[in-house]
Amino acid sequence: MITWYDRFNGKLVKQLPENITSGRYAAQDSCIFNGYSNIQPDDFLISDGTEKFHIGSQVGSFIHNEKTEKLETELEIIESAILAYQEAVDLGRDSSFLIPDKLLARFELTKFEELLVDVLKKGHLQEIARRPRMELIYEEHLVPVSRAKKVASSANAHLASHSECWQTRTLTGVIPKQILALESEDQLNIYENRVYVKLLGKIEQYLIKRILEVKKLEEIFKQAVNFQSAKDIYFELRDSIFTLWGEGFSDDEQVDDAAVYGIATLELLTMMLKRVRILQHSGLYLSLANKVHVSLKLNMTNVLSHDQHYRHVARLWNSWLDTQQSNNLDPKQIFQRNKKLSAAYSQYCCDLVNRTLHELGFNELTPNYFKRNENQTIYLEVTAASEIVLKASKQSLCFVPCFTNNIDLSDTVAMESNQRVLLSFGDVAEMSKHHLCTSPINFYSLEQLAILISKWLVSQAFQALGSTISKAPSALVQMLIRTNADGYWKVENNSVTIIKPCLAIKPKLLEFKKEHSRDVSLDQAVGAIVEATERFEELLYCPCCGVKADANQWLPRDDNCFAIRKSGCNHKWEVNRQPDGTSVLVIKPAKLSEPDFSYKFEDYGRYLMQIKL
Repeated sequence: MITWYDRFNGKLVKQLPENITSGRYAAQDSCIFNGYSNIQPDDFLISDGTEKFHIGSQVGSFIHNEKTEKLETELEIIESAILAYQEAVDLGRDSSFLIPDKLLARFELTKFEELLVDVLKKGHLQEIARRPRMELIYEEHLVPVSRAKKVASSANAHLASHSECWQTRTLTGVIPKQILALESEDQLNIYENRVYVKLLGKIEQYLIKRILEVKKLEEIFKQAVNFQSAKDIYFELRDSIFTLWGEGFSDDEQVDDAAVYGIATLELLTMMLKRVRILQHSGLYLSLANKVHVSLKLNMTNVLSHDQHYRHVARLWNSWLDTQQSNNLDPKQIFQRNKKLSAAYSQYCCDLVNRTLHELGFNELTPNYFKRNENQTIYLEVTAASEIVLKASKQSLCFVPCFTNNIDLSDTVAMESNQRVLLSFGDVAEMSKHHLCTSPINFYSLEQLAILISKWLVSQAFQALGSTISKAPSALVQMLIRTNADGYWKVENNSVTIIKPCLAIKPKLLEFKKEHSRDVSLDQAVGAIVEATERFEELLYCPCCGVKADANQWLPRDDNCFAIRKSGCNHKWEVNRQPDGTSVLVIKPAKLSEPDFSYKFEDYGRYLMQIKL
């Protein structure tokens, strides 16, 4: 039996569920997927487009949500951006975590669209709708002699055997009352017209999708440009996002040109869609719309090859077919493409976490080893299952990249207790503290990561608040009382509680420890106090950017609370006691007078936080 690693929960499982998320499980042994692809140890179980999996005796399906045209368009943009990011990394070029300049090409007309513009402009499709080719079909009908225009060749034989059609009989023959005549009928249902009608339907679907794509890209570019001059957004957040966006472009003119191209292309595509829909109301289209059966491979008849109008139908058909080649992949090709996308997305997420640490004030001293201030260090590790693990002190935080938007959110609840966070490109509105939207089209991906990492670090650093060293030796207690002129600590019943940063007293403590080196209990107590003072010192560092405030800026309050209102950065932070007895850390911009948490996350990001301690 094959063993699988559940990346969401960090556990090994023997049996896969009937319905699974693509990329959730990593194989621990070699196996065959759906009868054609080899899966090696640590490879992910990824969808191949059939939405089914068959491995040994295990059969099931991937979680699949019905995708709208808009969702499909967003997914294609995300995939293109992720592949462009990976390509830039492989070539050693600068790359952006948001939409890269390579996608500016989507604003330009494709060869098929240029051909369609030309054909519509010259009126070839309109002329076919106005005067379509028809096939003249003759059918035999029994009609009065006065109405007969063309007599059928079988009229005499029919008249000889049907006396009821005679008017009178003469010596030489009969005078007919009714006769078998030929009547012509124009038939529109010819192959060339069926191709024309089918083509109009295909063009309409293509243009709808392209318009959605250009609209989405234009919306993204417009949102990015708005960050440059947004007045409602806190300036540090605005500058951070706009800088992140600008890294994908070599100059500002690219963005300006993209906006111009986008508007022009959108207007042209919309105009063409309108014209195609007008053609779909023609008599030719309406008469054949429900009778169209045409294979993708075109049969080049004389009409499609040489007619002055119909030959452009063939040109458009073949050009449209070229645009569909990339979509006509078999399951094996889709599996390999999704495997490549999954690996690229894991790399993207890892680099984004790395960048987030730099934004939070950490410096990478050696590969994957980060340090902020004198004590706070983080080690970044990427496991064989592509989990991104941050390790600090005795705690860890694990990010699990999963390249999918089909997530069963009820499954992610168990991740919270294990300090595991799922990264996917699902709906931003459905995100939570254990499931983040990390995507090139989400301008706040880095902000969400920054808040999560900051809260994780705060949960460790602020444990120093209220920490007490109990049963301190009397000699040490007396020494602490004598040196407590600045109110560094509170001493009660041989218990010492630090209430203010006091790293400046560390040399005296070490000297006292040296003088009493033979006293083991005193030695241990002094060591515990020194360690507590070092951890307490971390509270002077800004949780947003890591800048250190002066110790004289510490404003002590009751119940182990404090405030730092003037630091060396643009932020202030304080711990307040709540009516229910809990403590809350508030981080806010220095110029924000009242911390009103009705403010939107989109306006302040990580620069306005409230963290329950």
